[in-house]
This record gives sequence, structure tokens and C-alpha cells, in this order.
Amino acid sequence: MTKNKEITADYWDKKIQISVPENTVVPVVPPPPLLKESEVAVKKALENPIGAPPLFELAKKAKGGKIVIAHDDLTRPAPPRRLIIPIILDVLNKAGIKDEDVFLLSANGNHCKWPDSSFQTYFGEEIYNRFRPLGSASRLLNHDCHDSQKLKYMGVSEIGDYVEYNSLLEEAALFIYCGTVLPSNWGGMTGTGVIIGFASSRSMVSTHGAPVVCHEESCHGNHRTMLYRKHKEAIMKQIEKAIGKRVFYVDAVLGVGAQLAGVFAGYSPEINEPTWALAEKLYTVEVPQADVFILGIPRVGLYGETSNPLISLAATCTPPRIWLNKPVLREGGVVIALTRCTGHIDDNAHASYREVINLFKNCHSPHELQKYEEEFLYREDLIFKYRHRYSYAPIHPFWLFYESQYILDWANKVIFAGVPTSEVHLAPPQIEGEGGPGSVRDVGAVSASSFEEAWKIAEKIVGKNPTVVACPQFWTTVRPHLFVR
Repeated sequence: MTKNKEITADYWDKKIQISVPENTVVPVVPPPPLLKESEVAVKKALENPIGAPPLFELAKKAKGGKIVIAHDDLTRPAPPRRLIIPIILDVLNKAGIKDEDVFLLSANGNHCKWPDSSFQTYFGEEIYNRFRPLGSASRLLNHDCHDSQKLKYMGVSEIGDYVEYNSLLEEAALFIYCGTVLPSNWGGMTGTGVIIGFASSRSMVSTHGAPVVCHEESCHGNHRTMLYRKHKEAIMKQIEKAIGKRVFYVDAVLGVGAQLAGVFAGYSPEINEPTWALAEKLYTVEVPQADVFILGIPRVGLYGETSNPLISLAATCTPPRIWLNKPVLREGGVVIALTRCTGHIDDNAHASYREVINLFKNCHSPHELQKYEEEFLYREDLIFKYRHRYSYAPIHPFWLFYESQYILDWANKVIFAGVPTSEVHLAPPQIEGEGGPGSVRDVGAVSASSFEEAWKIAEKIVGKNPTVVACPQFWTTVRPHLFVR
């Protein structure tokens, strides 16, 4: 009889114990050593940037013009922004720039725009009050990927990307971007956030469309060779060519509690290699190739509650794409995700999701969704909800299907374990498309009521003694970058 061990996994808003084979590999990133004097480190980075003059010198030359401090949107942790932005402001003030000439700009990409109260919570009172006076002239700005008056066509990149970006990139005398570097299926490592955060929806097709995201050269975690990243670098080059100046980056490498393990400032791509070197050192964990890959899924994913089947799918299919050397899941293996996917979709926050999921039900694969992109780029009813009711952009669910296709195709089965069913006498009034097991099938996965049931399904595919890798708290601890031996 196979010996088992207990591991603790995320499941909705709690931690649960699951029993897995004793030889299950659980990759854990050792707590990265945090910077002992974070403020000092940020100041040094601004004084000695990579490939760029000191921020103070750039600020003096920009005096009298508009200054933009851009930042990763509110799906990224707040602590780095709360630390770094006041230090940047201090440098700008010392260079003679007044607060009223400085604007904070959230890099929302195709994510939702954020209400004022969210900025207040995210930044805290000190930063919020400096940029949000009592009148209506707030200097806390959302990027709007459908605001034609505030988007600027900047040409075509050298590899064919359509480059239409926030006009503040051109208008600002100095454009600063505060980013975060973490392992990601989008580029191997995050970073160079202007490219994603300030694109129009039309431009986003160049980086997030199926030809790039579903390409085999984008379905791994090697940030140096990934096709997706090559598009990002080509777009960055084209933006700077069009605006006649360079974007100044301040990128944070994070440790436990989203505290700083490192900070780097300068121009991109010059900033990349030293940032990556630290991130690789901190986050890379060696694992075997798995027959079964297990994940815990918390209540809130990057894009909202994981009761939403498409958000659960993206949270499940992201980690097994972040591999180096060879795929972390062998072809024909099984992914088991512990998720309380009830099928509920918040139609206010995700106005187009239900409709796109219904379209997918009539497609052989996510690739076929491309024929509907044009409609969703211009649907006025959905664009209104995005621009004025804090919904995600109409095109956004397409990207989640595309990023998930690699694992849906590669694995024998993607199983959602812990999906609840309704007892007849307790069943609430249902709306179209809701209902856990059915909604799981609608996005291409398989449902199971428990981990034990999911394991029995997996054993029929991979046998009784599989190699197992488990990331039971991938989304709530420091993410590993998986090197597969």
C-alpha cells in the first residue's frame, strides 16, 4: 500500500489538508532575504540607475513639464508602491518640481478601472491625499484602453505589432514606471509594464492574441527566449522611438509579505539582466517532471473570485506554464486544482465573460475564438460598462482562454476538485450558465466533488505510482520558478 502524507492547500477562503503520495515534491521558495534598509536601497537605485542618468538629473531637465509616475495596477501588491512613490516624489520636489505637476497613472491594461475608494485603500492616506484634492481634479488616473481621445498611434514595431498607447507617454516630460518582477506565464518574469499596462485593446491583440500566447515559444518560463517577451521588447523600442524619449523604470523584486528583496532602476532592456539574475537566484526551485500536478486555488485570483470558471481556469493553467528546461507536466499528465468553482460570474465586474464562455462552447478550441475578437473590440454596450461601471474590458476573457490552451491541450485532463453541487431542496434560483460541474465543463475542464475523487480519475490515467509535484499555496506564498530536471 502506498504511503501518504498530509499537505496544506488553499481552497477558497481557508486552508485544507489533503493526502498525497509520500514522495510528492512540494517546491518551496526559501524566504528571500529582505533588504535591511529598503528606503536607502531605493534612493541608491534612483541615484545610480542602470543605463540611465540619475533620476534627479532627469527631473531637473523635465521641470516645467508634466511628470507621470505610472505603476502596476491594483492587482499587484501595494507595499512596494507605498514605499517607492514617496521617495520618487522627494527627488522630484528637490529638483524643483511641484506636486501639482505630478500625476499617478495606473497601468490597468484590459483590467477594470479602479474607483476612488480603491486607490485610497491601496495607497494609504499619505499618497492618496497628495494626489486627490477635495475638488474633482484628481491626479490619480486610470488608464482607459478604449478612450480614443487619450490613446496615441505610435506606428508598427519591427516585428509587426500595432502600437497604440496612452498619450501621456508622449505628453509627459518625464515618464516613470514603478513595476514588480515575479515569475509569470506572461513573459517568464513580469516587468517592462508599460507594454501591457498602457496599450489600447487593439494593441493588446499583438501580445495577448492566440498567435503569440498559444505559440509553443510562449508556453514556457524562459524570459530570455520567450516569443511573448520579444514582442514586448519590440513594442518598448517602438514606443520610445515614437515619443523621442525613454521610460524610466523602478522595478521591485519581492520577498515574503510583498516586502523588498531587491530594487532596480533604469532603462529597459538594460535593467532586465541584473533584475532577472536576482529573481532567478531567489525564485528558482528544481523539481522532477510530473505525471500529476496539484494546485490550491484561493477565493480571489488575479482577476476576481475563482467561483468564476474562467478565472479558476486561468489560475489553474498559469503555474504549469512557468517552467525552465522542460515542461513541468509530462504530455498526457493530469492537473488537479482544488477550487470551489460554483460557476458564479459577477456580471458587473466581468460583463463579457458569460457571453464569451457561451461562444467557446461552440468552438473546437480556444483558437477559434479569434473570429469573435473584432466584435468585442467594438461592442459599445460592453465598452460603456468597462469605461463607466468598472467592468473588465470586453476582450479580456479571450486572453484567459488563450493562456489556458497550452495546458488544456497538453494535459490528458484538467480536473477541478471540490466543485460543489446543489441539493435539490437547497437549490437557489439559477441564472443561465451557473452551476458548478456544468460550468467547469464549459471551459474545458473536468469536475470532481473532492480531491479523493479527482485522484481516482488521475490514477486511471497515470497509474498507481505517479510522479507528483504539488504547489498547494502557489498563489498565497512566494511563487516558485520551476526548473525541471
